[in-house]
Amino acid sequence: MAESASEAWEVIEELQEDEINLIIIVSDWLMPGMKGDEFLIQVHQRFPEIVKVMLTGQADSRAIERAKQHANLYACLYKPWSEEELSQIITTALG
Repeated sequence: MAESASEAWEVIEELQEDEINLIIIVSDWLMPGMKGDEFLIQVHQRFPEIVKVMLTGQADSRAIERAKQHANLYACLYKPWSEEELSQIITTALG
């Protein structure tokens, strides 16, 4: 887990060094230092095969559309979301 985009990049780099492939990233939209759509677009540019899911309670429709178009966003869950909803989306995405 990471609490910001910069921490997430550190985790991603560590996993890459350990030759562990990420298959899905779940990102909040509102994070310190960078919005989730921007982060997921950057992830997509480097790792287009990773499934990307965004959680939001505040993202506007433009941010979500940007993530869909430029990050191949798989799904966007609106807060308040349940663990069951998130689990279902992850299961479906990886199925």
